[in-house]
Amino acid sequence: MIKSNTIIINAPLADIFAVASDLPRWPEYLAHYHYNKYLSPMPWGGVVKMSAVRSGITTTWVSVYRIDAENQQLHFEHIKSFMNASRGMIVTWTFEELPEGGVKVEIIHDHELKWPLIGPLVNKWIVNGFFIHHIASLTLAGLKRRMENQSA
Repeated sequence: MIKSNTIIINAPLADIFAVASDLPRWPEYLAHYHYNKYLSPMPWGGVVKMSAVRSGITTTWVSVYRIDAENQQLHFEHIKSFMNASRGMIVTWTFEELPEGGVKVEIIHDHELKWPLIGPLVNKWIVNGFFIHHIASLTLAGLKRRMENQSA
């Protein structure tokens, strides 16, 4: 199942990419994030443990994180989460300058929950619907506030 969240941000693409790719600083401007901690930092990103809250429920996961500055993309592969509900999820952030101005930032989640029988329903309504879509929406809105207030 592929789902995406998109927002338009009125700030320079390079600035947006720099702020978005600095994971440990997300909690400074994203109130729903408790922390993003590198477990194994690498020049290209590393293994990161992330924690966010949705409606009072804390969710935590571990991802392999890769910064692709050449293609202006951020990549995450979830390798561990509660009950491994998001394990195997591939998340890609894209950044595209628009001809009319602004930058389109899109977060694409590609995930199939491999649980027998109930996997597709849990994936659609709980993992993607309740947690991921909501957290991604808040993340993009917070990034927009940060970048547009910074540029003003």
